[in-house]
Amino acid sequence: MSNRKNHHFVPQFYFRRFSADGRSVCVLPRISGKPIRTASIKAQASKDRFYGSDEIETLLGRIEEKSSHALRALAEQHNPLEIPIEHVSTLFVWLALQRSRTDSARQRNQPMSDMLLRLFLSTEIGNDESLTADEREQKLREIKSLSMDPVQAQLMEMQISVEYSKILKDLKPLLLENRTNRPFIFGDSPVVLHNAYYEKVKSRGVLGYGTPGLLLSYPLGPHLSLLLLDDACYRVKRERGGRILLRELSDVMALNKLQLHAASSCVYFHDFKYAPYVESLWRDERAALEPHAALVHEALGYDADTGDPIGNIVHSYQPLLPYKLRLSFLEHDVFGDADYQFTRRSQR
Repeated sequence: MSNRKNHHFVPQFYFRRFSADGRSVCVLPRISGKPIRTASIKAQASKDRFYGSDEIETLLGRIEEKSSHALRALAEQHNPLEIPIEHVSTLFVWLALQRSRTDSARQRNQPMSDMLLRLFLSTEIGNDESLTADEREQKLREIKSLSMDPVQAQLMEMQISVEYSKILKDLKPLLLENRTNRPFIFGDSPVVLHNAYYEKVKSRGVLGYGTPGLLLSYPLGPHLSLLLLDDACYRVKRERGGRILLRELSDVMALNKLQLHAASSCVYFHDFKYAPYVESLWRDERAALEPHAALVHEALGYDADTGDPIGNIVHSYQPLLPYKLRLSFLEHDVFGDADYQFTRRSQR
């Protein structure tokens, strides 16, 4: 029997950044909101055969080893722009891979994968001239219940995310140094995308890697977090050499609540004395916590190269997390559907 049966979708090295003893961590399950003092790192953010094969888990282990060195170098660097060049590509690949490999990502992408499978099969059936009208109608009814294999769908999403990770490189990196008396927490989907600039856009996705206004948040420990942002849409205050000292509890709270919303099952923290604080975050957001799934919506489509409208098309996209992010060190406009104009950051 393989010793890699338990596949982790958040690596153990990352958990240890938030662990007092290197073996355990404090947990708050999203479903109950009841903190757990001690939980073994080995058992967290993992499922049996999650990736389908031990070979995938082994490959991810090799990537994790290289990425852990890059994250350590980032955390030790005062200015994130001065990180050694050999770690830069590794970091962006890691952020994209970590976001796409979780259980939240699987839940989020499954409706879109199923829709694409059914669209493909319906086209094949429609073009099959050997079928009678009754046979075609019967087959079209049958595919309505078909679903794409979730493991294969996720592996494809992981590959695509890694290939497009370079798009994130134009985002401005900031290291947020937590000087408050409350820690950063993290969830089982710790790389969180958000878009406070397009916060009121509801008819289409605004979390694409090349979308204006994109924000990426990733805690690096109880007292340090990485934030990537589109500096054409956000005005940064109090920055000194790529770092911002957070002294307002509201900033730490806001970033922690994003982690709570992005998680599929649990959020984690390093010291049980903060259990009442983490539980209070959960109580604040309990009513707004939602399952993760893409939306399917018909809206005006645009040419990917020119931005010209091409008529209504079916969109499938991840909606924004149900939380209005406000950070004291960021100033920005907020736009909705009426003001939305299709563009990519590279096209501005």
